[in-house]
Parts: sequence; C-alpha cells; structure tokens
Amino acid sequence: MMEGPVSKRCVERKASIKAAVLGCISALAVSVAAHGALAADRAEGPEDSMTCEEALIGIEKRYNGYDSWRIMNITITDEAGGVKTRRIHAAHQNIGVHRRLRSKVLEPEELRGFEAMAYDYFGDGEVDKVWTYLPSQGELTEVKSEDLSGRLYGSDLSIGEMLIRRAKDYECKLLGEGVYKGLPVWKVWANPLEESEVIRLGLRDGEVWIEKDTFLPVWSTFNADAPSEQRVFTTDKIRWQDGVYVPAYFKVFTRKEGRVISTSVFEVEGERFNINLPTRWFEVDDLGGTTSGWNEWRSVNLSN
Repeated sequence: MMEGPVSKRCVERKASIKAAVLGCISALAVSVAAHGALAADRAEGPEDSMTCEEALIGIEKRYNGYDSWRIMNITITDEAGGVKTRRIHAAHQNIGVHRRLRSKVLEPEELRGFEAMAYDYFGDGEVDKVWTYLPSQGELTEVKSEDLSGRLYGSDLSIGEMLIRRAKDYECKLLGEGVYKGLPVWKVWANPLEESEVIRLGLRDGEVWIEKDTFLPVWSTFNADAPSEQRVFTTDKIRWQDGVYVPAYFKVFTRKEGRVISTSVFEVEGERFNINLPTRWFEVDDLGGTTSGWNEWRSVNLSN
C-alpha cells in the first residue's frame, strides 16, 4: 500500500495485516467497479435531460447481473521515481444485486499465493464481509471491513474508491455536460452525507465524469480524507468486451498541495465477462483450495 500522507485518525485505525488484506480485496474491486457493465443495465431517461441523482443511479445499475475475470498488471511510481509492479488474478460474480469478489496474487514472489474474498452487499443494514487466506499459515481469516481506505499494494487506489457507492448516501449537483476523449459525458459533483462513508472510502467530495450512453465513470477527482490531498482517476483504451463497455487501461494518481506525489497504472489482460464462472469459486471455503479449478483457469483472451 502507498505510505503517503494520511490523517492521524486513519493511521491509528489501520494495522499492517489489515492493509495487506484490504489491498488484495481492492485488486478485484478495482477490476469490477472501474470496468463497465451491460449496456442493457443503463439507467433510463432522456439524453437531453438528466439529474445528478439519475446519473449516480445509472452508475449503480452498471453492476447488476454479470460475472467477470481478468489479470491486473499494476505499475506504481513513487515521489522519488521508484517503481514496483504487481500482477493479480481477479474475478467476481453477482448473486442478485450483491457481488462476490475473489483475488489471488501471482507476482511478486514475496506476496505470491495470497488470496482474498469479499462479499460486497448492496442492501440496507448489510455489512460487507472480507476473508483472506495466507498460504504460509494455511488458514482462513475473517477481517472487519468498515474501513475500506487501505491502499492496493502501495498503489494510489483504495478499495472504497472502487466498490459500489449508493446514490442515496450522497448529496450531488449536476455540473453540466462535456467531452472526454471524444466521449460525451455528464459532470457530477458528489459529497458523502455521513462521516461513516468518508471513513469507509477515505474520500470526501469530488467530481466524476460519466459517459452518457453506458454510465461508465471515465474521469474523477476527489478530495481525500488527508488534508490538501486529492485522488485523480483517468481511463483510456475504452472498448466493448463481451457486451460490456470497459477501459483496458486506467491510471490513479495522488496530488498533494497541487503536486503529484505518486502514480499507479493498471493494465488489464485476458478480460472476459458473462462467461458463467462456477459459483463454487466464490464460496469462502474454496479459498486456498487446489481442486476447484480456480487456480488453473485462464482466459483464452490472454495474449501471452
């Protein structure tokens, strides 16, 4: 995880094992939430008339009714120019409106084999659940997940930034329309209504640009919980894959007092959607298992 500036309160909230756990979960949260969903799941409404609430609900509805698989290649550059890389196997499956997320570290060697599972609940009064499997200990551990602001293996991305955000938890304002890399977008300002949401995400108010036809978030900047710090998200190489409109490349960077202090690039490999992955892979007791096929399965889309 990135060890950049964070608030004293956030530092006191986190233990080292929790940071590792949250990082692994966010690997697949990122790949699911930053990527799209079926165009058929888009919000309804006239293109020339949109409220900020409708735009946020449109983002919510992107995550219904599909599964996904990919490998994420991550390159992280710190303030001093140091570079490190991560390679993660990640997948998800929807169970109704809820999601089950699973990931496994492939590289570097010192993290290889670390697995995690998250149940990302969408209903009122339901608490997300997180489990990890550490191969060195050979045991399953359940981890509390009220705070999802932990970073992804030293990257600029937190779990909470990429998990589902519910429109009802935010006040918002439609800032207008625009164009992002040739795509027509709605520009929306959003701000958490409760401090608990700030703690969960590590973020406060910000602006998100939403592609009009599919409600794909393509660019955003949000103020972090840490003073004078912002998180900026950008996408590129956006294309249709298995009926889903998604970016093959996205970048997240952290800005402190107007200066970029770190950058993380995420490149997707072998991505597939709607391929009927086995439900067994998304059951908690399969973590660390060697017989279900999870470890060996690879997409035919892999280029190497």
